[in-house]
Amino acid sequence: MDIKKSAMIAVKDCMGVKPHERVLIVTDSVRKDIGIPLYDAAIELGCDALYMEMKPRSRSGEEPPKAVADSMLEADVVIAATKVSLSHTEARRNACRKGARIASIPIQEADGELVMKMFSTGGMRADYAKMEENIDRLLERLKDSSIARITTALGTDVTIEFGGREFHKDTGIAHNTGDFTNLPGGEIYLAPTNVNGKVVIDGSFGDYGLLRSPLELIIKDRHVVSAKGDRADDLENTFELLGKDARNIAELGIGMNPTAKLWGILLEDEKVGNTIHIALGDNTSFGGDVSVPMHYDGIVTAPTVIIDGEKINLNDYL
Repeated sequence: MDIKKSAMIAVKDCMGVKPHERVLIVTDSVRKDIGIPLYDAAIELGCDALYMEMKPRSRSGEEPPKAVADSMLEADVVIAATKVSLSHTEARRNACRKGARIASIPIQEADGELVMKMFSTGGMRADYAKMEENIDRLLERLKDSSIARITTALGTDVTIEFGGREFHKDTGIAHNTGDFTNLPGGEIYLAPTNVNGKVVIDGSFGDYGLLRSPLELIIKDRHVVSAKGDRADDLENTFELLGKDARNIAELGIGMNPTAKLWGILLEDEKVGNTIHIALGDNTSFGGDVSVPMHYDGIVTAPTVIIDGEKINLNDYL
């Protein structure tokens, strides 16, 4: 597995680093398997690179140590390869405000060999410039659209309304001051205004990885009213714990990365081409109106997507 090549794509192509730029690699004892190759790539490109390895944070959104946060403020480029995400931290937001270009690579998976295989052969190997062009083409096609109907052979048949809300994009490219992205990149997404119907999730789901069998969700007025199948009991327990807002359909996403694969690692799974994902819970960070400490994505493979009455072939944009 050639992780060195993927690390170079991340640093050179995705982040656009230049010789002598200050590049900070933030990692931890779990994800240094990716952090170290990223640092080596930055050194090879002639950057003024700094490597900082911290104790793993206990949850996504937990702030890094002050020394890390302070160093992020002084960097031109920050790549955070960590167990849990630093995306929703003040440290990340403050560094972006000051002008840093930042990429987050959060992977909780304990199987290091699987993580190395994913990073070496999956979505990081995409042609990122071409993928950005394809994402922009689809966004132009979807401009001013308002309703989607999505069906699958497994029984998904759901209507999603989103008039007045714009799709966001994650291209994996952060070349401009203050840019922020996830790696691997490759999706468009929005917060729906209303959702009704049935969704059959047959890929991965939330923190549970690949499902052993499909999970069926019945949705009424943007809320899950029943769940049946693999992990349904776990999901109902979460609903019981967090209340009605956890039942919210928070996101419609479309995977746009042609080399991404389903690994059971959501960071990449939601980017797989010719898939859509439906998320439950919080969507305040991208234009939604529900705040709850939960965001579970569910991957639906091989969908038929109809936008404002016209079928869209997602493969035409890969």
